[in-house]
This record gives sequence, structure tokens and C-alpha cells, in this order.
Amino acid sequence: ALAESPETVAKHGEAIVRKLEESDRGVLYAALGALAESPETVAKHGEAIVRKLEDSFEGVRCAAIGALAKSSEMVAKHGEAIVRKLEDSDRDVRFAALLALARSPETVAKHGEAIVWKLEDSDGGVRYAA
Repeated sequence: ALAESPETVAKHGEAIVRKLEESDRGVLYAALGALAESPETVAKHGEAIVRKLEDSFEGVRCAAIGALAKSSEMVAKHGEAIVRKLEDSDRDVRFAALLALARSPETVAKHGEAIVWKLEDSDGGVRYAA
């Protein structure tokens, strides 16, 4: 329900961010999805979202990348962390990282070589996104 109102997400961002520490993956997905609806909240809580890039579950890593991608400012600020996900073992994470990087021309220019290497990725979708 929160994801339907960016204003509500912005107003209650602190409470939603606290849910990023839950062990229940459903709660994590819901929290990341709600945060993604408010670029303002993503910008305010980017550090907490970036920590989820290292989650053991690929779906959480993808959701965290997707939330960061809602703010080109956060993609630029956390470009290094997102670029590291280009080497993730999961193709969906690599794909999401490329889509996120595309939101920031500055970050693409800075990390162009790493992106070019993805043209040789084993997955066709990742090659296409590169």
C-alpha cells in the first residue's frame, strides 16, 4: 500500500528503512519497493540501500539496485558499488546494474570500460543491456 504514495513513503521513510534489517525477504522486497517510489527518500537513505547490494539473496540485490536507479544522483554517488555488481554471479543482478548505470551518463563515462566488458557476458540479456 505504501508504494502507491510517494508522499507517504517520503513522510515515513525512516520507518521503512528500518525494515531493511528484517530477515524476512518479503519484508525486505516490500521495503525496497516502497523506497523506490520516492526518489527523495532514496536520496536520503541511499547508504542503507547500498548495504543491501551485498545481501546473500540475488532478489534483494536486484531490488536494491532498482531502488538506487530511481535517483540518478544516487547512481552517480554509488556508481562504484553498482559497477561491482557487473561481476555478480546472477545474470539478473548484472542486468539490473547495467540498467541503473544507464541513468547516469556521468557514471557510464567514468566506468565505460567495465560496461564494455559486459558486451562479452555469457548472458544475451546482459550483453543487450550493455
